[in-house]
Amino acid sequence: MNSNQPISPVISQQTHIRWVTWFRRISVFVLIAASIFVGMLQIQAPKPVGNDAPADQFSAERALEKLKVIAKNAHPIGSASHTEVRDYLISELRQLGYQPEIQKATVSSDIATDLSGNIENIVTRIPGTDSSKALMIAAHYDSVPEGPGAADDGAGIAAMLETVRAIQAGQPLKNDLILLMTDGEEMGLLGAKAFIQGHPWVQDVGLVLNFEARGNKGPVFMFETSDQNGWIIQEFMKAAPQPIAYSLIYNVYKLMPNDTDLTVFKQGGLPGMNFAFGMGLDAYHSPTDTPENLDRSSLQHHGEYMLNLSRHFGQLDLSEVRQEDRVYFNVFGWHMVSYPQSWAIGFIALGVLLFVFTLWHGFRQHRLTLRGMVGGILIPIGSLGLVYGVIPLLWRFIPSNLSRDRYMDILTKSDISVYYLIGLLAVTALITIGLYRWFSRYVRTENVWASILFLWLLFGVATAFMLPGGSYLMFWPFVFSLIGINISFRCREGRWKWLAALFAVPGLVLITPIFYLVYMMMTLNMAGALMTVVALASTLIYPVFSKRLGTRKHS
Repeated sequence: MNSNQPISPVISQQTHIRWVTWFRRISVFVLIAASIFVGMLQIQAPKPVGNDAPADQFSAERALEKLKVIAKNAHPIGSASHTEVRDYLISELRQLGYQPEIQKATVSSDIATDLSGNIENIVTRIPGTDSSKALMIAAHYDSVPEGPGAADDGAGIAAMLETVRAIQAGQPLKNDLILLMTDGEEMGLLGAKAFIQGHPWVQDVGLVLNFEARGNKGPVFMFETSDQNGWIIQEFMKAAPQPIAYSLIYNVYKLMPNDTDLTVFKQGGLPGMNFAFGMGLDAYHSPTDTPENLDRSSLQHHGEYMLNLSRHFGQLDLSEVRQEDRVYFNVFGWHMVSYPQSWAIGFIALGVLLFVFTLWHGFRQHRLTLRGMVGGILIPIGSLGLVYGVIPLLWRFIPSNLSRDRYMDILTKSDISVYYLIGLLAVTALITIGLYRWFSRYVRTENVWASILFLWLLFGVATAFMLPGGSYLMFWPFVFSLIGINISFRCREGRWKWLAALFAVPGLVLITPIFYLVYMMMTLNMAGALMTVVALASTLIYPVFSKRLGTRKHS
């Protein structure tokens, strides 16, 4: 062969096209991966602070020294260890110069008729300089008989001791600060009930901050508020240095039968917020819930909330804290967005108008057909239905072929469950991508894309009216994808796949942390619902997986 023979322009052009195609494919998947990574950045706790921290700052290491005494042994209500912990806490508060009181009562639980006991709440009031109403910090100091309760709820109690020490080292608060260490929480919220029903300070409380745990690691979430939380949320966002909170989680939590001390406080008319970390479920109510196994970052996050919110709300007028509920969520890391819940209806009405414009635009550009959209909507509905049917069916084989202990390890130990999660994700991807690629040979991609967005619009309408706190998770991905499809109508056909990935980024960023939280806190027992969420999220990037349009006639 003659080495000086010039390279064919056709071959050179084909090579260029091949490189451009590969670059586009890689950039699309980089976008998707980056979106998931950014979403996960929301789920992080602050680094623990050591003993050498300034006196007016919270230190997880200083709090841990207290926790080692509190959670040395299991200390359920009525035990000798419980008495030792009670006496230790009273001694620590007195050393700080306070005068703690013991509220004794015999209480029956409202949760179960056979739960009752003699409780001893530890109550302390720190006078403010010009109090409107008191701010109350609450956590329970009893544990279950099965474990020492380092996380549940020794971390909250230790954080309380360290917080009031740091407050003492700084500027005094205007409002009175009430410290409530409830007793008998594990027996059915007994101490909280006793406080609400029998303590004279109840009428003085303007706001409650309650701290809990369901696991022994992970960041702390503000997962529940009282109703009419608008003012509380806005002030929370100003004061919390590392806030993590989602109104969707709160709306869903209200539908569940779970209870904490805040449940009783809310029933007693007290407004407030609930905080908890919930990863490391294998340690929950178990012998492994020890100070040595507690995540220091979780303890630090408890304290960061407790100290900063106490200083903030401690200077505000707490006489009237109720305003219209708000939608709120994290977007990038610890940065939050919120707006009045009533806006959800207005936003979805705007979404309807934008979708109508999109249909007009697509028909005008001859990129959408009614027949194609009718056929196209079967693809996302079919994929969601298949995933919701197949995944639970597959998951049923797991417990039936394993011992109970092994199955519980899969549910509660993330280093084991992650392999099952990957397998379920692979099956979900096989179902969704397989359906997309098969049917994309018969239906124009933009018709399916428009049908998918119509489905998102329907979900948006449903959540706006039935689950307004979760409406953001439907509306904002829908709006950004609408922008993408409208731009695609102006692009050369088949050259705009990257647009679907680009404008799916906001949706993936918002959905990723919710998926992860449900997986970690509700476990793979929710496999069907979890994978359906994945299938729904994948509809946003449908064009990425569609086959290129060929000579076959498409609808």
